[in-house]
Amino acid sequence: MTNEATSFWKFIGNYQIEIPIIQRDYAQGRLGEEYLRYNFLTNLKQALDGELPNGSKVLTLDFVYGAQNKEESKLYPLDGQQRLTTLWLFHWYIALKAGTLEKVCGTLKNFSYETRISSREFCQELCNYSHFQKYDNAGSIVDFITSRTWFYAFWKQDPTIQAMLRMIGGTKINNKYGQDIVDGLEELFQGTSGETFKCYWEALTSDAAPIVFYHLPLENFGLTDDLYIKMNARGKQLTSFENFKADLIGYIMKEKWDDLLDPQNGIPQKLDTNWTDVFWEYRNEKECRIDEIYFAFLNRYFLNAAIVYANADESHKEWRLYGKDSDDNAVSYYGDFETYSSFLSEKMLKKLITIFDNMAKSGKKINDAISGGLPLWFNKSSNQFYLIPKYYKDGKISKLTRPQRAVFWGLCKFFEQYKLNEDTFTCFKRWMRVVCNLVENTTIGSIDAMIARMKLIDELSSHIEDIYEYLSSENLKIKSKASPEQLAEETEKAKQILKKDYSGNIEEFNGKTWEDVISEAEKYAFFKGAIRFLFLNNSGEWDWSDFDTKWKNLKKSVTSTKEDRNVIYHMISFFNDEDIKTIFTGYDLSNDDNNLRGIFVKYASKMHNFLMNENSSQELSLLQTDLRALCEKYPTFWIHKQWMCGMDVLSNYAYRSGDYSSRSFFIGTSFIRERLAFLKEIDGVTINGQQSNWLDNESMPPKGLHISFEYKKGNTSYSFKWQSWNRIDMYDGDKRLCKDENLKSYKLTINGSDIKDEVDLIEKMNQCIDRYMNAKRNADQPN
Repeated sequence: MTNEATSFWKFIGNYQIEIPIIQRDYAQGRLGEEYLRYNFLTNLKQALDGELPNGSKVLTLDFVYGAQNKEESKLYPLDGQQRLTTLWLFHWYIALKAGTLEKVCGTLKNFSYETRISSREFCQELCNYSHFQKYDNAGSIVDFITSRTWFYAFWKQDPTIQAMLRMIGGTKINNKYGQDIVDGLEELFQGTSGETFKCYWEALTSDAAPIVFYHLPLENFGLTDDLYIKMNARGKQLTSFENFKADLIGYIMKEKWDDLLDPQNGIPQKLDTNWTDVFWEYRNEKECRIDEIYFAFLNRYFLNAAIVYANADESHKEWRLYGKDSDDNAVSYYGDFETYSSFLSEKMLKKLITIFDNMAKSGKKINDAISGGLPLWFNKSSNQFYLIPKYYKDGKISKLTRPQRAVFWGLCKFFEQYKLNEDTFTCFKRWMRVVCNLVENTTIGSIDAMIARMKLIDELSSHIEDIYEYLSSENLKIKSKASPEQLAEETEKAKQILKKDYSGNIEEFNGKTWEDVISEAEKYAFFKGAIRFLFLNNSGEWDWSDFDTKWKNLKKSVTSTKEDRNVIYHMISFFNDEDIKTIFTGYDLSNDDNNLRGIFVKYASKMHNFLMNENSSQELSLLQTDLRALCEKYPTFWIHKQWMCGMDVLSNYAYRSGDYSSRSFFIGTSFIRERLAFLKEIDGVTINGQQSNWLDNESMPPKGLHISFEYKKGNTSYSFKWQSWNRIDMYDGDKRLCKDENLKSYKLTINGSDIKDEVDLIEKMNQCIDRYMNAKRNADQPN
């Protein structure tokens, strides 16, 4: 790399620059890039006028590098095509206006476009001084060019020529205030005198030029069509990634991290060559582009690195890289480099170099290679994981869930130390098994939990090669407090794995190692790496002596498919009432994967008797009986302890709202049962709704937390409701009469605790009715 900055004039004097035929069209002059042109051209003019905002006398542009063909004395820009084209037009225009075009055309001809024959010919004709001898410096130069006989009409269809003319002449597009956006050279220099143009030209061609850039020549570089396709697999528009990459290289130069700018092994060269190969296998086939997935990968890495190394949290601007719900499609627009510069370090970027280099050395189809080493259960979820993001048919790319973002960091930590091949595959598989287990088996829904898992993984990553030995070491010291239960499980499993060969009596495991056995158990059904219930006893102690028995019984009761399960029904009889209330206050009666998984993992030691098939209750309690009767018909209900009047309720309502009272069950109590049976024996009483048929199915608890019934006195029926607080209130339609301010003094409610027998209840209901009718008569009398 040349350590000295160079001006465009010096650069074009030393090299014959040719934009290869495979390169993209000139894009800075496209419609839609008005503000890009405005910003770039304004900066160039400020440099000429000595008015740069930062007070500097020199404008240093983004890094430019290219491959040389010494035999033909040509330089092919690999990065910087857009900027070089604009600078060429900038110099051509000022030379024309300064009256020096005739003298400098020879040098300007050293720049050529090969993307189309028409582009090449147009560039050549602009450098033919005879074409501009009749130009009077007064009218529009674009109108002058397009009206000449040497300008062919079909050239207007060439996107590069269109863009060049637009860069020269600008557009009539206005900003939101109705003002014309100065986005062309003619607009920029409007009213500038010939003498000023001469001064500008002298400045541009002097040794102290006010506009410079650094150039990295890549010698002996293989120039192939495939190379350029990969390097420019970014569609036709200027992309966020192009702008980000230029700023990244410029920032590295500004910080003088020279090691990162090495011509052969530095970031500029690798970004568009070695590393591009990693993404090329997963390109958008339709548009032959990789920018979105390349940029997304970098953003994922940089955000994770900011979290782990710079303690970035949601209050920091770096979290813009997270996007909405961790969606990379939402962060595809690149605003400015300030987001990155706040946390980037030379050490971080060196780690990134190692990661990409090791990924590139791991062979093609890196996603497939990685997938083969991840736990089998990990990619069976609906959210498929891709280290290299995947393009979908709509052009969007795959995003990461929060657990996957932590797993992504685990993969980065591996590639930070190793490449993936036959020699490292076992190490990789063990490391990722531990990572996935820790990530999956925790409450990782929150941002804070995701951050904590990343830091735990980072802490463990210093022992990737000997992860089992490290976890089982007596001197294990982990600062992170993340996922303590699963970390304890991984520690215990590591100790067992190091015992090597399985010595139990399960036929399917004969000849296998403990690592094989544990991995087999981890992928069974819905366990996803958490199996501590197989080696925790009922005292909460690690105990592998019952592993075989528990495994056999588990496979009998917990089938791999939900449809064949009746786990909750059988499980309930192995818990006492207090354990049942504890467990099913947080979980429901469902045999779904997620529900059973939560119960097994959270209450692992309480699973002991069930998995050993021991100490099942000989005589079921009323609570056990109720739940077993309800679990198949109401699987999504869960227990609310002492929810109503000190009684336990089974409901799918989170709060006492809506029609919860009629859709829930009292459990472990005969409160509703006894009162229904009592009312059924009274002549003139009719039970309303679903509870009317309860006696036909007494094995099921009656549904509802109150009893609504009608009592017929004479030829008229009156409504009553036996409430859960043991009061019997009189109703008129939906109106609870005892709550009516005008009726409170008439006592239209009955205390259930005071009822002696059926006759007593009838008498008390008749009294309520008489008082209510008396109240109505009094209300009808005139004052």
